[in-house]
Amino acid sequence: MGVFPEPTAMPSYIFYDNNCGLSKIVKADSHFSKTGLPVDVFHFKSKHKDTDRWCQDNCNPADFPELMDGDKWRFNSSIAEQTNVWLGGYHAIVREMGEIKYNFFLDRMMVLRNRLVLKRLQDDGHEPGFLDSIDMLSKAK
Repeated sequence: MGVFPEPTAMPSYIFYDNNCGLSKIVKADSHFSKTGLPVDVFHFKSKHKDTDRWCQDNCNPADFPELMDGDKWRFNSSIAEQTNVWLGGYHAIVREMGEIKYNFFLDRMMVLRNRLVLKRLQDDGHEPGFLDSIDMLSKAK
């Protein structure tokens, strides 16, 4: 568990489009015992069958009421999909890059995009925050 080396460092929830499959694999893993694994809202509505009982019973985001604020989601669980679409606009630029340049470009673009999104959210009256990975890991010890 490189990203979350200690169970206490695990997030409360991990959204993933294939949490139905992941949750079957980690169901007996104590590292995940306190982490909810809902499927992001977009994928759950459009990609998962009502007949998949495991997915319906274990990964339905609607079964996590603490993620809702009234009839609205507390946060955008589909942001990874939206970011992939945004990044796809740079495909022509990055397709010929070597690994080092690509990683640098991706890092810089994500930093810039995150700053723009943060500013937009603040301008709209929201109070976005972030988790510092160093701080998160130090609390896990």
